[in-house]
Amino acid sequence: MAAEPSQGPLAAAPASEQAGWLPPGLFDYGAELAAEVDLRLGAALAGDGRAWIDLPRRLGSADSASKPIPWGDGALCVDLGPEDGDTWERFAEVHRDEPDPELVAASAQEWRLAVTPYRRLTATVREPVAPVRTREPMSPTSLDGKRIVDLTSMWAGPLCTELLGRAGAQVHKIASAARPDGLAGSAMYDELNAHKAVIDIDPRFTAGRNDLDELLARADLLVTSLSPRAMANLELLPEQLFDRHPRLRTLAITAFEPDSPECDWIAYGTGVHAASGLGRLGDEALAPAYSYPDPLAGLLAARVAADQLADAAPRHESVSLAVAVAPLAEWAACRRAAGALTPFAGSPHDALGPMAAAAGVGSAATPGPAPDGGRHG
Repeated sequence: MAAEPSQGPLAAAPASEQAGWLPPGLFDYGAELAAEVDLRLGAALAGDGRAWIDLPRRLGSADSASKPIPWGDGALCVDLGPEDGDTWERFAEVHRDEPDPELVAASAQEWRLAVTPYRRLTATVREPVAPVRTREPMSPTSLDGKRIVDLTSMWAGPLCTELLGRAGAQVHKIASAARPDGLAGSAMYDELNAHKAVIDIDPRFTAGRNDLDELLARADLLVTSLSPRAMANLELLPEQLFDRHPRLRTLAITAFEPDSPECDWIAYGTGVHAASGLGRLGDEALAPAYSYPDPLAGLLAARVAADQLADAAPRHESVSLAVAVAPLAEWAACRRAAGALTPFAGSPHDALGPMAAAAGVGSAATPGPAPDGGRHG
């Protein structure tokens, strides 16, 4: 089935070093995103970003990213749900003679399994998009009275809406008792949902959908992190909502971009890490200490949501984890080409962060070294 891993330089690294590994430049990039969020909200809510990005370690979470599974000439990221074990075993047996991780991952997605390949880092990843500024920074009271419906779970979406809640918006989090948030009961869940009213609604059923529509009729923004297939089934796509709710804006947080070949793939933060190339900075695939693409996407989504609520962005927007990590991957590729990339450097506070260093990419601020301070989804 899966080939034995080769003994490259990353495989030979000490286990303790691997366990705490995060991509170089992570916290500097997070500081740049956080500065954009605070600029738009007009308040120091995101800070330097580190406290939000490093939540699992700061709160002592036991969550850890899925480990790479060697396969053929590469590796796979396999994120199994509670009921996926038997399906994965059957799938692996059927495809045990296929050596190409790309083909195996694509086939696994047809089985509705969250499997992605560990791709090699290249210098041709998606080019980062320069931040779009609002005309004026929002004041701390700009979000007072704004109503947000939060149909997200785990980390990226809840971080986005928590920042908006701390800025004064009224956030209603939809959390069905039948399908609870994967972080429910944890310290991370408490911190990511502290400024929200949690409402038990299951939109899969008529009564729950009616309750949801009542909330949406009064809402300014709906934030979702559901798959495109689930969004269509629940009739929550923009074209399905806007006629009924003329004042509503929508923000979709997804794993991959809507126009990408992986747009319908099931994936979580570690899977996006694998597909981005950041998981293969050296010879071997490497899992991160935790799912860092999620907080990056959460910060980026908060920035976009603030623009939407200020009528400075389209009525519907999407933010993907893949785009959130793209500047980090591009920067790592450029550093490797220049011979300046050390895979096990941790996450150093480089003088110039990835958004500022990438060609043609601007930022509201390029912070200096960020001070030490303050489960993927």
